[in-house]
Amino acid sequence: MISYYFRNRLLIAVLFTITAVVFSISFASNIATSIDRTADIVTSDNQVEEFIAIVNIPQGSSAAEISSILSSEGIISSSLAFELYLRNENLSDKLRAGEYEISSKLEFEEISSILLKGPPLKTYTITIPEGLWISETLESISSQTGYDSDLLANSLISGNVNSKYVYLGDFTKLQHWEGLLYPNTYQIALDASGEDILQILVNELETVVDTLLSEYQLPSWLKSTNELFTVASLVEAESKLQEDRPLVSSVIKNRLYDDMLLQIDAMVLYALQERKSQVLLVDLQVDSIYNSYKYTGLPPTPISGFGERSIMAVLETPETDFIYYLLTDKNGKMSFTNDYSDFINMKNKAKEEGVIP
Repeated sequence: MISYYFRNRLLIAVLFTITAVVFSISFASNIATSIDRTADIVTSDNQVEEFIAIVNIPQGSSAAEISSILSSEGIISSSLAFELYLRNENLSDKLRAGEYEISSKLEFEEISSILLKGPPLKTYTITIPEGLWISETLESISSQTGYDSDLLANSLISGNVNSKYVYLGDFTKLQHWEGLLYPNTYQIALDASGEDILQILVNELETVVDTLLSEYQLPSWLKSTNELFTVASLVEAESKLQEDRPLVSSVIKNRLYDDMLLQIDAMVLYALQERKSQVLLVDLQVDSIYNSYKYTGLPPTPISGFGERSIMAVLETPETDFIYYLLTDKNGKMSFTNDYSDFINMKNKAKEEGVIP
């Protein structure tokens, strides 16, 4: 009899506990929903006007801390109600830190949805590859940003962008900006203007070059930083593999020493402003200072954008006796020699194997 009595009391206690827990959860949810729906009720007859608050949620904030922040900014009327809502929806540890713009008219579900997604991006990415002419670089920027390439060019030649390396200090000619828009991947602010973007690229080149020249001396066979840029652009245009870049630079150096024609096809294509896989005999007749089959020495400006690898290849140009190089492998490997007969043999073999046309 006593055993039966205690069993009944135990059963009643268990049922009471379960009922209390269910009631508490339901009550908290109802409170949260109720307060959420009445968050904008005011004591006067006038309705609260909507506003947008800038809300910063620090990393590692708890549900209680987030609720307190939202309440202090006027986004919610009860931090406790929002905290209970988050706990009831199992969202307490899923909200993301960052800066948000949140309306004062949103319900709890909408606010939590915003905080679950994370703050909106305030930058976008653009990538400028190596080896582009200035005209191609501006087109690349235009296609990634929406800014008109002609307006970008005008920003350069009108003096709205500054570079200490612009050729002869004369910014009024677009060709004088060749090579000065550093190829790289950039995070650009959403509100950045076209001029802002161009200045970022120019500044990046100056930062990279100034850093390198603080560690390396300008090679004695070069007269100026501009010549460093020019040779780097030739190395960029002619080399496919990193291992070949310093050797290409050595060939350019040796030909300059010997007052030989550089005979670099990429320079002819630049003179023609035409991209194609093969330079024809008729192309070699173009009358341009960039035609290295007609004129000795370096061209007045770089012929393209160039990266740090090509700059380093010039700064670390090895001592060789090579005066010829040729693409001899479909994977991009080049061969080097100082003997013309060897060069012709390599050329014929490369043609037979379909490496070159």
